[in-house]
Amino acid sequence: MLKFLFKPISRLLTPHTSHLIPLLIVLIFCTLTSFAQGNRPHENPAKFVYQSSVSLAYGVGNIYADKDTFANNSFSFEVQQLVAYQFNHYFYTGAGAGLDFWFYGENDQTKVSVFVPIFANITAKFVDKKMAPFVYANLGYAFKWQIEKKLEENIFYGTKAGIYFQAGFGLNLKLSEKLSLLFSPYYRLQQSANQYRESELLLAETKNQLFHFVGVKIGLLY
Repeated sequence: MLKFLFKPISRLLTPHTSHLIPLLIVLIFCTLTSFAQGNRPHENPAKFVYQSSVSLAYGVGNIYADKDTFANNSFSFEVQQLVAYQFNHYFYTGAGAGLDFWFYGENDQTKVSVFVPIFANITAKFVDKKMAPFVYANLGYAFKWQIEKKLEENIFYGTKAGIYFQAGFGLNLKLSEKLSLLFSPYYRLQQSANQYRESELLLAETKNQLFHFVGVKIGLLY
């Protein structure tokens, strides 16, 4: 039976046709590959995406109050939610909001300032691979949510609303077709002010200030 099946094939394998076998195999492989790709459901990259993140940052630079200079030892914890439109596999832009807690002061006198940043975002990914580097920037306005209302004989950080800017670079790790893990170090600049007085007998003074932070962010894109 096997001899009957292979006999016609053996007749084709002549010295004149044997060199065509590798070419035939390549053509069959390419045909099957094209057929398989053509039957895959086409994924449209243009869609709305959502990004949830948490970040930790530490203040850098100096804080100024009258003629005194202090190190910016504030610590920031921020949560953000972004809604964006993804135009293709490399680029999306949208708008987001967050809740930003500033902690500062001595260990036994820790104070908290809270901001609500509203911002526009732009993000660009360099390659469409499972692990892809990206850059991003946020620009908006941070509204002040007042918690500490009693001004004591010391300085209060971040007492006014102001312009909010954040930029960073990082790594996009694709966990599935609809979920990615994001990790990025970043720099943040925020316009605000200090409020201070030297004693309870003096009126409080306010000094406008630019606050600088460096931090890391971890998020999910889905």
